[in-house]
Amino acid sequence: MVTDKITRELIEETTIEDISESYRSVVGIIGIEKFIELSDYAKGDELYFPKVENVIAPARNRRIKKEWNGYNMKELADRYNLTTKQIGNILKDEPVYGQMSFEDYGLC
Repeated sequence: MVTDKITRELIEETTIEDISESYRSVVGIIGIEKFIELSDYAKGDELYFPKVENVIAPARNRRIKKEWNGYNMKELADRYNLTTKQIGNILKDEPVYGQMSFEDYGLC
């Protein structure tokens, strides 16, 4: 964010009371300077923030694929609070555990 001297001074003088009450909880989490930076980024547009579950899902899925041993689908479902069908969907592109590939036979 590029700011001139006077804008920088005004940002430094801004207090939480200057921020609309509806945004104060966000300011409490990220601070005034980061809130102003986010405001500058959004340029007045509304921003959508996804649920935490959606943000961390790729990391969870990688972990599930790493922990899968071919027999522990129910255990993984319980551990990650998912159904076995959801675990199956996560693992659908994974090779069947113990199955040899064409590369293993030197056919590729």
